[in-house]
Amino acid sequence: MEKQQFNKVLQFFTVLWIFTIIGLLIGTVLPQVFILPLSIVTLILLIAMMFSRTMRRLGRFISIIVATLVGITFYSALNFYLGALGGGVVLLILGTTAIIFIAAGLYGYYTKRDFTNKGSILFILLVGLIAFSIIAIFVKFSSVVWIFVSALGVIVFTVYTIFDMNRIAKQPIKDEDVPMIALNLYLDFINLFQYLLSLVYNIRRTF
Repeated sequence: MEKQQFNKVLQFFTVLWIFTIIGLLIGTVLPQVFILPLSIVTLILLIAMMFSRTMRRLGRFISIIVATLVGITFYSALNFYLGALGGGVVLLILGTTAIIFIAAGLYGYYTKRDFTNKGSILFILLVGLIAFSIIAIFVKFSSVVWIFVSALGVIVFTVYTIFDMNRIAKQPIKDEDVPMIALNLYLDFINLFQYLLSLVYNIRRTF
């Protein structure tokens, strides 16, 4: 039964990536002026899913919307890094992200250690990263600061992957929880990829 539920998580995880690709295609034709508002909408939806039971009941629908919006808003960032780093480097970073994600996931799933009590610490670090990202819209930080923040982001979302997979292994999965669990893993990967891109880009700028 647990394996069957985990398979449902992986299937919906795949569905989210399909809608991300759709979002990326929409992003190719959407004017840049819409990126910031859509990013804010995405953040609001994620916060609502975390704290609202009503939104959780609509988890499948909301998760698909979030994945599509992430694809739309991520297009401009991806296009920037492709120009700044080159396609080969971006692909290498994507592959590195996948390796880290899979390794962290397997460790979290199979380890005998219980990481489920680390959620509050990770959440505080996550809030800090979000707050910095919002401030960075209005304040220009040096590349050295961005290296530190990006490295912290890589660590946080690597540990978040361990945490989420550990929670899957140690807690029963209900059907209503499947969309949120899949979305958490999806966001772990997306954020890990973004922070690795930022880390490599700012290291190149500095050195």
